[in-house]
Amino acid sequence: MENWPAGVLPPDSLAQRVRYVGSGEHKARAVDGSYDLVPALRSDASRCNPTITREQAEYGLRQAIRNRCVSADFVGEYPYYVWGWIEGQPHVARLTNQAKGEYKGWPVTLIELPTCRDGRLTEEEG
Repeated sequence: MENWPAGVLPPDSLAQRVRYVGSGEHKARAVDGSYDLVPALRSDASRCNPTITREQAEYGLRQAIRNRCVSADFVGEYPYYVWGWIEGQPHVARLTNQAKGEYKGWPVTLIELPTCRDGRLTEEEG
C-alpha cells in the first residue's frame, strides 16, 4: 500500500474501470437483484451481508482504489487485492478477471487488515 506502480493508470482513472461482480461462495441466501449470481455458500467462506447491493460494494471497491488501499501485487493493470469499508465493516476484494477488471469481496476483521501507517485505510462513510 506504499507506492503506486509506474506504468499503471492513476488510482482515480483505474477506479472507474473496475467492476464488483461478487461471488455466490459468500452468500448464504439470495441477495438483491443487483447481483447476477446464485448463492453457493462454501462452508469455509465468510458470510456477506445480503442487504449490501452490488452498487454499494462497487462504490466501496472504487473508493479503496482511489485511496490506494491495494496490494503491491498487480496482475496486468489491476491490483490483486483491495481493502476498504462497506457499511462500517472492513472488506477485502480479490481480482477474479484481469481482462475485465472484475472483483469479488468478503468481510474481514480488523486484525485481517494490512498495516497502513499513513491512515488511508480508515473507515469512511459512503
